[in-house]
Amino acid sequence: MIDECEKGNIDMIITKSITRFARNTIDSIKTLRKLKNLGVSVFFGKENINSMSEQSEQMITILSSIAQGESENISTNTRWRILKKFLDGTYIVPCVAYGYTKDEEGELIIEDTKSIIIQRIFDEYLNGKGSYSIAKTLNKDNIPTIRSAEKWNDGVVKEILQNSIYMGMLTLQKTYTTETLPFIKKKNKGELPQYSIKCNHQPIISEENFNAVQEIYEYRRKQAKIDNSGKNLNRYEFSSKIICKECGGTFRRQKIYIGKPYEKIQWCCKTHIENKDLCSVKSVREDIVKDAYLTMWNKLVSNYKEILYPLLESLNQLKLTQNHLEVDELNNRILELTEQSLILHRVTEKGYMDSALFISEQTSLNIQIEEHKRKRNLLIQNNDYEKQIGNTQQLIQIIKSNYLIQNNYQEQLFTATIETIYINENKIIFELINGLN
Repeated sequence: MIDECEKGNIDMIITKSITRFARNTIDSIKTLRKLKNLGVSVFFGKENINSMSEQSEQMITILSSIAQGESENISTNTRWRILKKFLDGTYIVPCVAYGYTKDEEGELIIEDTKSIIIQRIFDEYLNGKGSYSIAKTLNKDNIPTIRSAEKWNDGVVKEILQNSIYMGMLTLQKTYTTETLPFIKKKNKGELPQYSIKCNHQPIISEENFNAVQEIYEYRRKQAKIDNSGKNLNRYEFSSKIICKECGGTFRRQKIYIGKPYEKIQWCCKTHIENKDLCSVKSVREDIVKDAYLTMWNKLVSNYKEILYPLLESLNQLKLTQNHLEVDELNNRILELTEQSLILHRVTEKGYMDSALFISEQTSLNIQIEEHKRKRNLLIQNNDYEKQIGNTQQLIQIIKSNYLIQNNYQEQLFTATIETIYINENKIIFELINGLN
């Protein structure tokens, strides 16, 4: 609709009420100002307000704040109701796991055709296969995927292997929604308590086999140097660092000519491995990447005064510029919130607003004002360019300590200086720790 307004195809937007226009005050006012500049008016039927009229923005700001508060209150009540059901064991899972369905009373029952797939996944994992290999064979055998996804992947297989629902245990509050707008659903990593109900339903996998899978999974995770969040802790110096310029996929390590005198290591795009039609970037040998790094590093060492010192000066200038712009923006926002607070006082004095609601809204505004002041004070001390400046100074120091031209690749030097490697058909691009390519 906004695009149509910008094209001049809409003169007026008629909305049932402010609550239907936007989910929070900031979005509402920002959009209304944009439309006003385009000459497009917005009429709110319930409140009988036209955005083109004088004083409309003040009233819309107040009413939007009230609507936002109501929305947050409803969300709080909903969360409380769900939590109560968690505690008394009456919560009914809205979306069942693959391999299960519901009976008429909402109880979980096994779905025979899909439960066979779950048993197959657990059996193959216990027999030594990895999650990637299992997903590959499931796709090869055209096994129906979860919720009509395009294909199986190792992430989905890992989730199945770790889901205690398959041994008859129901774990609740695996995810949670943030308390303020915009409401965002997040994975519960210990922020909130979880609730487990043992023997809740008929298991597909025995508890013994499920626990055996967890032991294998934990062992492999430690062997692969993966942390609790699932992030690879760089088993090799190039792990998670080589990115395909064409499709954005991560490169995987492969061995070629295994067991032969000319055995080599290469890195290949994950997308290209799975489907060559989706990515044309071919593999690159590890020794070629290392030679390219040496060439790049030696050129940088020879010319670092002409490259890094001007960059450092530019970053310091940008730091000052950005700092002023963001501080000004925060000052304007603090001024707007203060004006809203004054309007709120006037509305309450005239008897248009209940005192209890006034206290709630005033408290919310005060919290926002204090938060913006805190951000402004932090900006005065720090800003986004600090990290780049620090890393550029670090690079200069490393070069000064390793000024001699390098003839042999050094892993320690690589990991200390390179953030990412981008590869396409004919280029290897090194991104240094300070963002320089």
